[in-house]
Amino acid sequence: MAISTSHLFVFLSIAAIFAPSALATNYTVGDDAGWKVGVNYTEWAQNKTFYVGDNLIFKYPAKDDSVYDVTGGQFHNCTIPTDKNATNTGHDVVSLTQPGRKWFISGKEGHCAKNQKLVITVMAMAPASSPVPGGSSSSPPPPPPAPPASGATRAVISGKFGLVAMVVGILGVMIA
Repeated sequence: MAISTSHLFVFLSIAAIFAPSALATNYTVGDDAGWKVGVNYTEWAQNKTFYVGDNLIFKYPAKDDSVYDVTGGQFHNCTIPTDKNATNTGHDVVSLTQPGRKWFISGKEGHCAKNQKLVITVMAMAPASSPVPGGSSSSPPPPPPAPPASGATRAVISGKFGLVAMVVGILGVMIA
């Protein structure tokens, strides 16, 4: 059975829509320790590269703490904003939608002062291949080294390979 051009177009359109979300990485802030006092979040974020489309997951006992997305000044002064609502479900998912610096603090009294806060830099998703400005033929810099894989990271990576295998399998069935 041969695949028609229209079927191939529909399949590739669907794959293009869902691929970016399937390739996003979910980061559980603090890994197994979660969101609490006593975790060094600067160290936790140090070897990670965050991209637009990734998600941060803040885990803690529901209603026992909260997370505020704040400005740099509020972060450094541990100022809880009065104009923003905190997330406080115990499983707060924050989608990284724009490149740049992001600051988060605990809303529980005294916790930010005890360093329960996180600052990260979100990178824009780079195109697969982009022309070098000015027509130069110099090669782009190498990508940053991959961080050591945690159990969660390995699971996400395995999921990505599973998605690729599924797409290849479906294409194989449609073409055969």
